[in-house]
Amino acid sequence: MIQKITLLNGEGIPIFFHNFGDSSNEDENYHLIASYFDQICRFTKYGFKESLNTLRMNKSVFYFYTHPKSNFHLIFKCDSRVDSKKQKKKYLDSVAVKLFDQFLTKFKKELINFNGNFSQFKSFSSDIHKIVKSKGFLRGYQLNPSIS
Repeated sequence: MIQKITLLNGEGIPIFFHNFGDSSNEDENYHLIASYFDQICRFTKYGFKESLNTLRMNKSVFYFYTHPKSNFHLIFKCDSRVDSKKQKKKYLDSVAVKLFDQFLTKFKKELINFNGNFSQFKSFSSDIHKIVKSKGFLRGYQLNPSIS
């Protein structure tokens, strides 16, 4: 169900990317796409005084969650079935909260002294697998053997 997760810091800079459907967590375009989504979210917030929660496409749904204290953003790319029930959206909220709790705790020092080095966050992929798998959102996906 969840295909990709991208995490942006409070300035909209993508600092972490995880791809569940591929054996590689490298995606050359994720910085560009994540920055684009950040601009859309800022546009809706400042232009319309509303928050963008989901963006539905033909085969995918992008789900946006903003951490209330840090203003970090999580973007989940999911298959379109996730958007079909509000209950699943509630589960995605719980995944987002858990991911933020663990990420912000684990990398507190690195985030304070962030110097543009994204590689220091790559180890979080193993944490993501545990969190998302426990919530039941990995059905039908092959886990990266080097992570799990």
